[in-house]
Amino acid sequence: MSIRKRKSKKAAKGYTYQVYFDYTDKYGQKKTYIKGGFLKKTDALNHETLKKSELLTSGEVYKINPITVDEVFKLYIRSAPIKKSTAQMYENKYKNYIGPLFGKYKIALIDNYLVQIKFDTITTLSYGSKDICLRLLNNIFKFAYINGFLKDPYKAKINLGKKDATPREPVSEDIFHDYLNRIRNSKNMIFKKQYEMALWIGYYTGARIGEVFALDVHDLDFESNQIYINKTLEYDYDSNTLYISSTKTDESTNTVPMPYQLKSKLLKYLENHHFDILICTDTGQYIKPGNLSGNMAYYSKVTGNHIYFHQLRHAMATRLFENDVNPKIAQRILRHKKIETTLGIYTHLKEEIALETINDIFNEDVHKPVKNLSKIKNKELLN
Repeated sequence: MSIRKRKSKKAAKGYTYQVYFDYTDKYGQKKTYIKGGFLKKTDALNHETLKKSELLTSGEVYKINPITVDEVFKLYIRSAPIKKSTAQMYENKYKNYIGPLFGKYKIALIDNYLVQIKFDTITTLSYGSKDICLRLLNNIFKFAYINGFLKDPYKAKINLGKKDATPREPVSEDIFHDYLNRIRNSKNMIFKKQYEMALWIGYYTGARIGEVFALDVHDLDFESNQIYINKTLEYDYDSNTLYISSTKTDESTNTVPMPYQLKSKLLKYLENHHFDILICTDTGQYIKPGNLSGNMAYYSKVTGNHIYFHQLRHAMATRLFENDVNPKIAQRILRHKKIETTLGIYTHLKEEIALETINDIFNEDVHKPVKNLSKIKNKELLN
């Protein structure tokens, strides 16, 4: 018999039922399956039928791994090949959202229904932040499958709601130059020349703020008029230290064109510069990119003119689109990993132009009646 009655002090009847049978797995190895604790014999029989059915169809009897999402995440964050800054962001998202929602669940029991109802309770995050949380959760599932905690690969596919209504816009020329003048005329800012140079590099290349602050003088090629983007400067919040890391993606490590306007500004900047690090303190040390970001945020709050460094990258993408630059070339200049990212920006800009065109038509002709074509006598006009 594969159903056994076992004594149990905790059970009301003084005993429970146990499923017990031998089998040979798909690799020819002899094994024994044991599962106890059933209060009713019918429950044990049903469980036995289910497990033997699994054995017949797959050659194996599967047991639910008891490991929790919390336990898998601890392993993932220690061993996953991700940048330190990404790990810090993931730890923050996990601590505040993923952990409280899913941490105590056995990872093998999570399905789309559970993920959806849990994510529906997140009402304070933007679409982009929720997307990061979902990406982290799916990374944990992938890690669990690779390491044998899940028998099948699983990726949660849920509805995150509507995307943010206001996409990131490029900074206007007026706001950009107004902010530059604020820096030049500031009496309290320490690194005025350095910040201005960093802003011009971002303006003319579309490089990310960490990439700009990580540049060395040796990354500037004035003969071929190119800048080599090959690293990024990041801040470790745990140790309060700056460190050099790899770029966001492999495609991000590449050269970008150096327009002659930027070349002229760089050469003038380097006349009194004596260090290898391009954007540095008076003693040749790296400057924390967040200091400039913080100042830009303060300017935005005080003036109402919203500006942040990444808008310079959006402005570059817009400039390429407005000058009919081929998307493949734009992808190369912006160093996007996927052409879909570039095409997405182009599509968004086309939609904006279409909307502006329609608005202009109706604003100009708001009092102009639409012709009734049925009354036009010249029928050739309709051909």
